[in-house]
Amino acid sequence: MNQVLPLEYGKPIRTYRGRGVAKLFGNTRLPCQVWITQVENGGILIRCLFIPKNARGLPFSRDLQIESLSGHIDGGLRFKTQGRLFLSGVTPRATGYRTITLIGQEVVFKAKTVVNSNSLFKFSLVNFEFLGNEPAVRYLKRGSKTVEEHYQSLKLVLPWGEVSIHPVSNCTQILNRIKAQKGIAVTSEALVSAPPRSNFPETVARLEELCRLLSLSRGTKINWVNAESFDSGGDLTPVVLKNSITWPFSSLTLIDYRNPHDTLTFIEKVYPYYLKFRDTYNLDIAIEQCLDAKRETAYLETRGLAAVALIDSLQQLHASSHRLTEIVKGFSKRKYRFREYLKNLITSTFPDIQSGELNEILQKMPELNRRSFLNLLKEWTSDIGLQIPDSELSAIRDTRNSLAHSMRFKATASHGKIREYFRLINLINEAFLKLLKYQGYYINVNLENLDFNRKELV
Repeated sequence: MNQVLPLEYGKPIRTYRGRGVAKLFGNTRLPCQVWITQVENGGILIRCLFIPKNARGLPFSRDLQIESLSGHIDGGLRFKTQGRLFLSGVTPRATGYRTITLIGQEVVFKAKTVVNSNSLFKFSLVNFEFLGNEPAVRYLKRGSKTVEEHYQSLKLVLPWGEVSIHPVSNCTQILNRIKAQKGIAVTSEALVSAPPRSNFPETVARLEELCRLLSLSRGTKINWVNAESFDSGGDLTPVVLKNSITWPFSSLTLIDYRNPHDTLTFIEKVYPYYLKFRDTYNLDIAIEQCLDAKRETAYLETRGLAAVALIDSLQQLHASSHRLTEIVKGFSKRKYRFREYLKNLITSTFPDIQSGELNEILQKMPELNRRSFLNLLKEWTSDIGLQIPDSELSAIRDTRNSLAHSMRFKATASHGKIREYFRLINLINEAFLKLLKYQGYYINVNLENLDFNRKELV
């Protein structure tokens, strides 16, 4: 039976066929034929065909719940689904056959013999745009002919191994489409040469670190959606399809993708400091929030709110770790005496004040010794080495207060709102670069004409 994937799901990039067993909630198990397809945005579609005898065990209902699928595909690899399976459709046929379509979260394929040591790993990456730094060639089948395709790959030497990233064939057309449509698609493959005795989960964790830094460099979410590993003999071992959560393509890049050396310089310089300050500044979440602030499919005000929340968090983490939050040192040691003085002053000034009102005022007493947002902003930017005029920092303060209290920018005209937004983005970009000890070129927005310029940070 021909199992053609409907076009609305997207373009298929991988398809596997085999036989499996569907485990229903309630421990019922029914054999079926299985087609597992991953589409270009990472989504996983699973079609199960049940013969009439087994179809009678399926309730014809949208309430049908399948807990898991397992079995083997043509070629011998075993497979098993991970995570929840969502029912997309049930199709009964007059012949008694029944087809169900499921949306999966993750599918793991393994050989019968598990190999603990792998030498090469391959990951498909979505939404990564780059110009490589090393010439490469591949051989493509076009009809009855084999043709050479020359291109540039990106080679990265990292603390844990070597990564070579290759654009997929017709990458330019794919990128043009997802830019225009704000879409998601596989644009490249990362080949990872890991040290001896590396295992698959460890390599996945390292690759996800790299994806976070690549995401930061491009201002858009870059994820892996499928992975393969090969043993020293070149045999395929684990394969994983993963429906990764990925936002649509955005183009507010930090590091210029058009320069073949900038991405290499950025990754190799900042990687050690990312690991060093990862926990101190909760960098994994901070990078995600930075991407949220740059997500072009969201309202400008929504992005602005994400930006000011990130600035608040980063400067508060810095202030707490450097003990900069208090104006007067030792204030907390005398807070009870100060509370009594303040209580007496308030009650003598406002003799009719209610006890509830008085307590609410006294509860805010610690805020009297808390530095203002603007002063903390000045301390933070100065400490990390940013030289920003006080007038710009005051403008950031005004934008932050307006967004935090009224969910709108201070300006009313569109051009003014955009300028306020990019003032926040410039600060966030430069703060990340300084925190990660980067020196080199990056993309800065000129607030006068809103042009994007390649600028050197020293």
